[in-house]
Amino acid sequence: MGRLSVTIAVAGVLAASSLSQAQTFEGDFAFRWLSEPQQRHRIMQSLSDISFTDSAGRRWTVPKGTRIDGASIPAVLWTFAGSPFVGNYRRASVIHDHYCDLKSEVASEVNMMFRDAMRADGLSKRESQSKYLAVSAYTKLTRACGKHTDSWKTLAQLSTFDGATKSGDFMELLREWDTLPTPDDTTTMRAAEAIRLGEIKNPLSFAALLEFERNMTEENYAALERALEGEQPSDEEVDLMLLLADVATPDFLDAPANK
Repeated sequence: MGRLSVTIAVAGVLAASSLSQAQTFEGDFAFRWLSEPQQRHRIMQSLSDISFTDSAGRRWTVPKGTRIDGASIPAVLWTFAGSPFVGNYRRASVIHDHYCDLKSEVASEVNMMFRDAMRADGLSKRESQSKYLAVSAYTKLTRACGKHTDSWKTLAQLSTFDGATKSGDFMELLREWDTLPTPDDTTTMRAAEAIRLGEIKNPLSFAALLEFERNMTEENYAALERALEGEQPSDEEVDLMLLLADVATPDFLDAPANK
């Protein structure tokens, strides 16, 4: 073990698991190492065509011979939630990593696929939501995983908000943050103001998300998990929190990506 060309056999092949009829993995998720597996920047290569079909019926395919390095997964998940090479979200991370490398799709859609794939692999709602939020925050910060949409425009086009109140005052505040950032603000100040004006239903989760985006540490990830466990937001409410956080944490509030 630990040598080049070691083949990793993974339990589960055709239609390995699913949440519904649509959500399935296909193919043999087996790989060989192209670098020493103990290295931090390790690389493995797929030995067959593999794919995942998401909840919308869309098929995401990874061709045989694709190189996977796990770079789309933030370092905090490697140390706290398990390596994407051996963890309980391994198959999901392989599909996600490939499409992040391609950069051909909308980043938010790639991340939603990642959430679906984790659910299909048996992760709980809370665990899949926390990993989804962490990866979404990371890809926002690094501009990885493909095309990024204008979160303000998306919010403006929504008729109502899941888990918050869409008022004129709230939208005016979000517009101000999006166009006229004030460097004296902090994530704590912005979280409190958004929670107050937007009547955000899951305030602890939203505040924890903003703090994690500011500083991607194990401690902040654990706080995000606890908030999600306590408040139990729906996926729609989580998606709204991501959009709000994207507007509330512009570049000057972002922490450097974990190396």
